[in-house]
Parts: sequence; C-alpha cells; structure tokens
Amino acid sequence: MMRILKLLVLAVVAVAAVILAVANRDMTTLNLLPVSIDLGFPTSATLPLFAVILASVFVGILIGLVLEALRETEHRRNERDLTRKTAVLNREVHRLAKKAGEEDDDILGIRRV
Repeated sequence: MMRILKLLVLAVVAVAAVILAVANRDMTTLNLLPVSIDLGFPTSATLPLFAVILASVFVGILIGLVLEALRETEHRRNERDLTRKTAVLNREVHRLAKKAGEEDDDILGIRRV
C-alpha cells in the first residue's frame, strides 16, 4: 500500500514538474554578479525559466538534506552509545543470572546442598 502511495505522489510531482516546464519555457538571463562588476569572463547565462526554478528547488533540497544529516549526527551518536551500554548490561544480567544458582545465599543464610 505504501509503495503505491509513494508512486502516486511521485507521479503527481512529475506531472507538476512537466506542467511547470511547459508553462515557463521563456528564456531568462541569470546573472552571477551585478552587471556593473566585470571580471573579464562571463558571469551570466541565458536559460529557460523552468530550468532555473527546478535547479533552485534541487539545490534547496540538497541544502536541507545536508543540514538534516548534520543535525542527526548527535542523535545517531547517542543511539550508538546507548546500544553499546545496553549490550554491556545484558551481558551483565546473563552473567549474574548464571551466577545466582551457583552460590550460597548469604543474605538469608541459606546454604545450597
């Protein structure tokens, strides 16, 4: 069911991108720097408007993914630490469970025969 939902959402996004591209085919000039600054090499490009829009969305998604990955590093580190501590405590519990049947019970004064 989730796979069908994912494919449906992907299809809607793809159709929206095609409609955006068809509606915004006009050429536009994209300037890297203000026109008054001349570096001796071209700082502008003429591109279709949909290419500029889709590239902007793509760059925004990439920046968001990088920032989210950086934000999650602390959570992942904490999870690894807790997993290690849990494994150590589980080993300790198993060791103590084995040991419990072997020794005399000093608290109640019961001796195993």
